[in-house]
Amino acid sequence: MTKQKIIKFLRNFLPYRMRRQKKELFVSNIIINLALAMVQIFEPIYLYKLGYSISQIAFFYLLVYVFYFFALPLGAKFANKHGYETGMFLGSSLYVPFYLSLFFINKFSFMFIVAILLYVAQKMFYWPAYHADFAHNSTNKEEGREISSFSISSSLMFVFGPIFGGLIITFFGFNVLFLVSSLLFFFSNIPMLLTREKFTKRNFKYSIMFKKLFAKTNLRKLLSTLGYAEELVLWVFWPIFMSIAIVSYEKIGILSGISTMIMLLATLYIGKICDKRDKKIVLRLSAFFYAFTWIAKIFARTIMPIFAFDTVAKTAKSGVDVSMRAFVYENARKSYRGKNDENDNSIMEDCVNFEGGLIIGKIFACFVMFIFALLFTSLNSFFAAGFMFSALMALFYATL
Repeated sequence: MTKQKIIKFLRNFLPYRMRRQKKELFVSNIIINLALAMVQIFEPIYLYKLGYSISQIAFFYLLVYVFYFFALPLGAKFANKHGYETGMFLGSSLYVPFYLSLFFINKFSFMFIVAILLYVAQKMFYWPAYHADFAHNSTNKEEGREISSFSISSSLMFVFGPIFGGLIITFFGFNVLFLVSSLLFFFSNIPMLLTREKFTKRNFKYSIMFKKLFAKTNLRKLLSTLGYAEELVLWVFWPIFMSIAIVSYEKIGILSGISTMIMLLATLYIGKICDKRDKKIVLRLSAFFYAFTWIAKIFARTIMPIFAFDTVAKTAKSGVDVSMRAFVYENARKSYRGKNDENDNSIMEDCVNFEGGLIIGKIFACFVMFIFALLFTSLNSFFAAGFMFSALMALFYATL
């Protein structure tokens, strides 16, 4: 294969018109996701192993997302005034005190509340700024490939991160894992500090999210983002399920990493399809297939079925995420450019509406899982009910 053919082949799947700010975000995103990959899957397991009950863990995340819902517009307001990169800088830095609070949570009971507040602040500053920065600096003809490239780079970190995290816990404990991850969270800010961000200060009204989020014109968008209720189960209760079934932290990390690696090639192809085909079709097909994988997980009790279902589920989930975010970012940018006013706030408003709907879905999931934890004394029954609920919520993605 000649050099020209190789370049042409890569251009079919990879973005090559990235702006400077998007490149900086890309590198920062890789580092922050390595840190998250090392610690995130073990976060709920850590609380469970400390003796917190399933209902207490559900209540912990319920409070996080309820507070985050009302704090979200404040984060958008801050990012619009001080810059997207400043918002992301504060958000990523707050991971450090958050994980420090988790470290001390078994020694001081009040750290339970401190951890919640720090987690809320981290999300409040980071996510509105991240979504707006991505949408503002995307390239129209490459958006799907840019999103898939970000997803793949993140996924690569989630290949090696859980493996490293599992090994660190096995040989050194959770304390060292939190320390290593904290250092990486700090380093993730370096790429965005290399050059000064150029942005236009805009006003963001606190009430605008609540007006637009529940407007009739946005009903289908809201319903589709409610699907992210299943993501709460995926990130909080699926790891606990694996820790009970597999026991070994090292094996959990290795299986999670390998299943993510298998999913990568599919993500590349999904990004290309989203640039050339109707994103809604990709989203709906992925949503139906993903819902099926949640039902299949009910029957996973040993290592190999867990590994197989986790691999297939991650591939389907990738189709949902890439197509959903491509749709959101493209619409946000079209609204902004269509008004031809650099002071227009359409990008941040659309991104905040997306994140707001996502939060409502996760609040609902926390509440449902909390009720399930009270109703079912058997863990098998609890997880079966939770996975059926996740399958149902995954279908909401297809309503867009």
